[in-house]
Amino acid sequence: MKASILREAKKLDIVDVTLRELKGNEVLVKVDCVGICGTDVSVYRGDYGAKGNVVLGHEYNGTVVDAGEEVSKVNVNDYVVSQASWGCNKCHWCNNGLPSYCEAPNMLGRTIDGSLAEYIIVPENVLFKINKDVSSIEAQSVVGIATALRALHRSGLKLGDNVLLIGPGYSGLIMLQLCKLAGARDVGMVGTRDSRLKAAQDLGADFTVNIKQDSDWEKNLLQRTGNLGFDVCIEASGTVSGVLSSIRMVKKGGTVVQFGTSFNKIDGLPQKDFYSKEISLVGTKGGFGFYPKAVNLLEQKKLEIESLITHKYPLSEIAKAFEVMDQRLDNVLRAVVFCNED
Repeated sequence: MKASILREAKKLDIVDVTLRELKGNEVLVKVDCVGICGTDVSVYRGDYGAKGNVVLGHEYNGTVVDAGEEVSKVNVNDYVVSQASWGCNKCHWCNNGLPSYCEAPNMLGRTIDGSLAEYIIVPENVLFKINKDVSSIEAQSVVGIATALRALHRSGLKLGDNVLLIGPGYSGLIMLQLCKLAGARDVGMVGTRDSRLKAAQDLGADFTVNIKQDSDWEKNLLQRTGNLGFDVCIEASGTVSGVLSSIRMVKKGGTVVQFGTSFNKIDGLPQKDFYSKEISLVGTKGGFGFYPKAVNLLEQKKLEIESLITHKYPLSEIAKAFEVMDQRLDNVLRAVVFCNED
């Protein structure tokens, strides 16, 4: 089969790889569509550690073409989606039902080979069947949806809450839709790109602000809340400035969710606000426990995904796909790769 190998930072090769034999609990999936997310780009740049000559990609869908003798939950020709990572089943966290905290997780596209190939081998317990009327572009989004659902759960969002989202990227726009579905009363999005803010408006944002064009945006939005602040602020840009703005914008007793991925240190964290406002700053990682709900939302056509995919490539153009995502060319929001072009 053909697979895309990361030789070194920003150097991808397409090579022929011989598939190994399946173990008893493993499934061979013919990969259809793979989404390229920020984590993939970080590995591509060399910012995240990964095993040598790794096959990138962890958000995908496909069709089962073979299964080991112990497999019982999926069958050949099933249309499936997959978790992006899973636990070792040996450490303290896995043994206590908390694989999200696993000390040695199996991570597609990082610690083990991922999905940017014509085929992928995974354990059956990380696969979920999905209706065939869900398009491949929609199905590849299941990881992003599950991750957003977990973050939303950790936010404690209640019916009628008002929400401020910072960062109208692909994940932020999925989160926007989930907040609306969850019954949030007033959901706004702030960012720096008009094209993405327009997408937020089209997806139902009650208000949007380009913070590059409004130096008083925090003051103006606080006035919108009667100077009380927002019940929930979700930082989806992965920036320190986004976290600090969220802390200033959240109401007393409210919750700030660090949804965007970042490994930066936060200088100037206003500790007094945690005391005087009794706010909560919540972290979140991955979509463990929320994949079935993500599948259900896609099958019920509750989310708009197709319009979030701005660029599409065949596997043969994988280098171009990563270049566009890495350098944010051509107003890219999300690129996907089709791994079997027949």
